[in-house]
Amino acid sequence: MSRVRVAVVDDEPLAREVLEDLLGRDPEVELVASAGDGATAARLLRDLRPDIVFLDVEMPERGGLAVAAELAEGPPFVVFVTAHSRYAPEAFEVEAVDYLVKPFADERFRRSLARAKQRVREHRMTGLATRLAEEVAEGAVGRGPSRRGEAGAGEEASAFLERIPVRRHGRSLLLPVESVVWIESEDYYARFHTANASYLVRAALTSLERRLHPRSFLRVHRSAIVNLREVVAFEPLTRGAWSLALSNGARCRVASSRLAEVKKRLLPDLG
Repeated sequence: MSRVRVAVVDDEPLAREVLEDLLGRDPEVELVASAGDGATAARLLRDLRPDIVFLDVEMPERGGLAVAAELAEGPPFVVFVTAHSRYAPEAFEVEAVDYLVKPFADERFRRSLARAKQRVREHRMTGLATRLAEEVAEGAVGRGPSRRGEAGAGEEASAFLERIPVRRHGRSLLLPVESVVWIESEDYYARFHTANASYLVRAALTSLERRLHPRSFLRVHRSAIVNLREVVAFEPLTRGAWSLALSNGARCRVASSRLAEVKKRLLPDLG
């Protein structure tokens, strides 16, 4: 992760020095601002937008709770530092990451900083995943390295998706496309199925069909794309219809308009 930008706000010079010294021991941290009053802090936080602020609660004119209440959602993430435990309920009402009561041990500070840094990582990953998802949906960028000649003789250099940004249990992940067994359409979304999970992404199947390498992925129905490497059987249904059995236990019906291409791609491998 790139360095985390941190600000310190405390009206006691010695308290600021202690915090600055502890922060200086972490190579991932860049101290970008230090202030001794709430009014100056509000201006610095608005202008500099650090990732984390260690914020005193009781300060002249404007206290830390008032400063935190004025912050927009997201960074800076607030860690309150105070000699008084009675403000803890109000602190968490403004979604503070942690609440350090002076005097605190160095180890307690390190745990608090680690917690705040984790929030920064999650926020950055969420932002990245959101941008990538929008780009995938628009068919704009997010491509893997260029490959020549893999999709057909004489084809110009093409770029295909290698990872898909997804959300899982509140976390942002980049899902390798080779782990995808099949993809199905769900209204304005696409659901990516792997061996033991599924992920919903706002993207059109038509756009994804252009972005996935045709050597590995094939549209077999207007609502389904399969990973050809994950097909384990090509099975007849009734009245000339066929379906594909996939490695995760799913079955996909093959559209009659795509049956010839499916047979051409699969029968040599399936025998």
